[in-house]
Amino acid sequence: MLRKMLLIASAVAIPLGATAVTTGFTAVAESGTAGAAALAITCKVTTGTVNFATPGISANGSVQAASTSTTTTTTVKYKCTPPATTVANGTTKPLAIVSNATPCVGLNNPIAGCATGMYTYDSTGDFAAASSTLWQTIGTLSIKIGAVTYKANLTSSAATLCTGGEVGFNIKGKLTAPAAHAGEAVKDTICLGADTGTGTTGSFTADIGQPGITIATATIATDSKAKIS
Repeated sequence: MLRKMLLIASAVAIPLGATAVTTGFTAVAESGTAGAAALAITCKVTTGTVNFATPGISANGSVQAASTSTTTTTTVKYKCTPPATTVANGTTKPLAIVSNATPCVGLNNPIAGCATGMYTYDSTGDFAAASSTLWQTIGTLSIKIGAVTYKANLTSSAATLCTGGEVGFNIKGKLTAPAAHAGEAVKDTICLGADTGTGTTGSFTADIGQPGITIATATIATDSKAKIS
């Protein structure tokens, strides 16, 4: 899930096991149709939330019989500035990010109830490990700005520290639509801000991995952004 991520999840969000969320857009033509003007769109997130698989992320994680877990995101909304400086609304649909859980091994597993045939998920370690594989879990980013839908196939992801001090991750890809801009490179930065859950303080960055804390949700912070260059 953006369970295996660090950061750290619509074109966006984050499950540990993955959570991904698309949070902004800027573009400069790298390929696409000959003669097509380079995109120059910038978007800032106004609302968006990541819902980690129940009960949420904790230091040791949780145990279950299922071999996968699912992190979801709400619809993510943006304010975008197209080339003509007109401010447009941007949105992404809710995402469901399915991640592989980890088989329980031996009797020394720190999670109570972990036994042969069971799986662990939503641990801080899973979350950190997912940062480099989140792009494979999400696959495609899609954001609708005004009447146009921009889509990108993802190629890589990595943990990052956001400008506001939050933990987050970068996701990179290439536009596949609109066709005139196919091949332009997309870089999406997702930052996780306020959180909720058992023992939380309201800061995802401060709470992740702390003993006795289970993070159920995290908002997508307003310093999240994306670029195409």
